[in-house]
Amino acid sequence: MVKKRVLILGIFVLIGLAYLVMAVAGDGVKIVSLASGTNQTSITNILFNVTVDNSTDIPNPLNATFFFNISGIWTKVGNTSATGCHVKAGISSCAVLLNATVADGVYSLNATLYNASGASISVTDISNLSNIIYIDATVPQVFTENISNPLSGGNYSGNLILNVSAIDVTIGIGAIRFNITNSSGGQNSTVTLSREGSTVKYSVTINTSHYPDGYYNLTVYANDTLGNLNNSALVYRIIFDNTSPTITHSCDDYSVEEDDVITCTCSVSDSLSGLNTSYGTSGRTFTANPSTSNSGNNQQTTCTSQDKASNLRTSTLHYNVTGSSSSSSSSSSSSGSSSNSSSTNSSNSTNSSTTNQSASGGSNNTLQGNQGNAATPDTKSINFWIIGGVVVAIGLGVTVYFLIRKYKFKYKK
Repeated sequence: MVKKRVLILGIFVLIGLAYLVMAVAGDGVKIVSLASGTNQTSITNILFNVTVDNSTDIPNPLNATFFFNISGIWTKVGNTSATGCHVKAGISSCAVLLNATVADGVYSLNATLYNASGASISVTDISNLSNIIYIDATVPQVFTENISNPLSGGNYSGNLILNVSAIDVTIGIGAIRFNITNSSGGQNSTVTLSREGSTVKYSVTINTSHYPDGYYNLTVYANDTLGNLNNSALVYRIIFDNTSPTITHSCDDYSVEEDDVITCTCSVSDSLSGLNTSYGTSGRTFTANPSTSNSGNNQQTTCTSQDKASNLRTSTLHYNVTGSSSSSSSSSSSSGSSSNSSSTNSSNSTNSSTTNQSASGGSNNTLQGNQGNAATPDTKSINFWIIGGVVVAIGLGVTVYFLIRKYKFKYKK
């Protein structure tokens, strides 16, 4: 009975030892290449290498077979030659250059080593596997339709947001850039976009005033970390325009009497982006007949224009409105002080005439029309005929007087 118990106990001990041997077998087998975290565009002439530092696992290995875990199934990649492994100082390794076609994806890599006696062993320690191998031969996905701003043929001024969506399903986007070139093909700048949070959108803001006014093409450069480049998306013939429209603004008079009609004109143009015809009337807003209902100096009339790039320009003209002629006539006949007041108004009218037309953007244009041509008082001409007649009449009177006196004196005697 005792012998039987000892026998049963011995069997359990042997089973336990065998389990321990099986449990540790293969712990010394390790994937060296491709290392975990490796990024590859393909498996073309790539070195695969596995080492074993425990000769009790498999002595004198001759070759190795490598496997990718594809959709949960270990699929063979390739084999070494019979001389692909060597033994030196207790360390054995098998390496091979492999060429294989593997679809884009994320894989784990394992290997099985064989020796001449047919024994084999695979990597069993998960920490010795290459757990993550990226295979990505596809460029990032970005199309012209993914560019939300700017748009081809658009007109832009000031700060401009560049925005595009792009994805790379395997590795992810490495960098998104916009290459900005002028219409003749000369490169002006390259700007890098930033990812918006965890979305697939990338954006950057540029100041278009840092570029000369003109036409530009913008090309998206989308890279992943493996250097797969997509530069097929672009916007073309967009306009950078930071110059306001040109305005020619004038009135037929700049000094009128109260309630008189003053007529003004305003011509606008924009040579690059063109006028925004939806603004005002055909790209301008102004009043052809400004108010003269109240007298006063330096009253204003304006003309404003906008182009398609949203640049605005305003031209401002000044004019004077004096009192009516009837009131000024009665006031001038009332006292000498009224004459002084009239002189003051005339002086103010002259100062107003030297005011330049002001326009946004720092441009000053000389006023047109007859502004500043202050009315010159009519000079009364002297009637020399009347004066001559008076002198002759006086002379005749004096002559007659002396003749009469002489005649009386003669006959008195």
